[in-house]
Amino acid sequence: MTDTLFDGVVRQCGLSPVFARPAIKRALLRAGVTPEALTRAALRQALPEIRKALEPFLERETDAALRRLEQL
Repeated sequence: MTDTLFDGVVRQCGLSPVFARPAIKRALLRAGVTPEALTRAALRQALPEIRKALEPFLERETDAALRRLEQL
């Protein structure tokens, strides 16, 4: 199975994959992109929604998580 950009986001976001997959999927959908159609450009545009999804769980670690995601 090929690793997708969505899989990389889930892996690097700082949450357990059990929580990350649905949280990131919802954030992407709010940003107007599906996990299957995720590109690097779409990821950059979706970062504000991803931040909103991660912040309640990661608090002070959110900025570090977003820096990791920007490197994907």
